[in-house]
Amino acid sequence: MLARQIAIGFGIAIIFPLLIHYGVATFHPAPKFESPIASLAPNATPDERKEYFAQQQQRQKNYAEAAKEFARVLVIVSTPLGLAAILVGSYLSFQAVGTGLIFGGIFAISWGYWSYWSYLDDWIRFASLLAGFAILIFVGIRRAARTNVANTP
Repeated sequence: MLARQIAIGFGIAIIFPLLIHYGVATFHPAPKFESPIASLAPNATPDERKEYFAQQQQRQKNYAEAAKEFARVLVIVSTPLGLAAILVGSYLSFQAVGTGLIFGGIFAISWGYWSYWSYLDDWIRFASLLAGFAILIFVGIRRAARTNVANTP
């Protein structure tokens, strides 16, 4: 029975962040890097080389902007859904589902922030980590208090 509970919790923890990621990608497609249309000819003139490299730089710039926008949307969606999963998981009496939701929420928030981390200011990083830490402390205390009440004769 314990193995089933672990499998269910693990499955929820893995599938929940993937569900969020592909849900976001369904409505706001993830960027795909465009490969060069044609390679540069070995006997290309300096002007052709300059034009080719300018096009490559523009493709890279377009991809970087699209990747930043996708990461922004992902963190905006994954953070509240992850927090909700953590809080709901802490209140559920089904331990396998509750634990899976808590881990899934942590993974979803982490994935969202991981993709957008390099674009954030330090104060936002600090505030986000502080809020996440406080929520996990709250959930941990709440679960421990609930366990102690349940075990009291």
